[in-house]
Amino acid sequence: MAIQFKPKLAPSIATLIVLPILMSLGFWQLDRAELKQQQLDKYTARSEQRAMPLTAAVNPAAIKVADAMYQKFEVRGRYDSQHSFLIDNRVHQSQVGYYVITPFVVENSDRIILVNRGWLKGKRYRADLPDFTTTSEKIMLKGVGYVPSKNFFAVDNVKIENQRFPVVIQNIDFTVIKEALKIDLYPFILRLDPEDKTGFVRNWQVITSSPEKSQSYAAQWFTMAFVVLLIYISSSIRLNRGKAA
Repeated sequence: MAIQFKPKLAPSIATLIVLPILMSLGFWQLDRAELKQQQLDKYTARSEQRAMPLTAAVNPAAIKVADAMYQKFEVRGRYDSQHSFLIDNRVHQSQVGYYVITPFVVENSDRIILVNRGWLKGKRYRADLPDFTTTSEKIMLKGVGYVPSKNFFAVDNVKIENQRFPVVIQNIDFTVIKEALKIDLYPFILRLDPEDKTGFVRNWQVITSSPEKSQSYAAQWFTMAFVVLLIYISSSIRLNRGKAA
């Protein structure tokens, strides 16, 4: 009895298409796991450092985005109480609401840093925006630098010009906000310290899911690839039984 490998055309083509896709998805999840671990390591390292004073002497153009990520900051100044933004479709404990973003004018300058003051529950009807107050007094804020990733699934922001504030937006577009308000804007936002009384619900997450979860997904994709390969091989094997003499 001889064993022969005789694959058919259709299963061969299907395997050549599906197998690389499954393997690519597995490696993609491994890359995501590594990136998440790097973010956690950076957050842990910078959370142990002293807060960096953000003063009028700090030029926005001189700050690298990567250096601002997860860096602790202290800044004195006042809120621009006339120009807040509401980032739409933010969920907290299964309730839909907004992130409240308010420009903060750095003391002794006209430079602005956007402050994410936290989550605020939306009203029953979307046309009715939530009510909140913003102090215009000079204060000191503490928080952590953060650079929001681009939400590729969000629709484009509405034009800010000639809008009544607060303006509802889908994501942070620094260029659009800078041009609309005619301001000198820092290239990152400040996630307000949870203890600050000028904010709302703040449950800041470094990452949305753990590196281990991505590794688990990777293992699932690799397992599926192995099963596909195993099915292909087993279905292509033919047993050639010779006739008895």
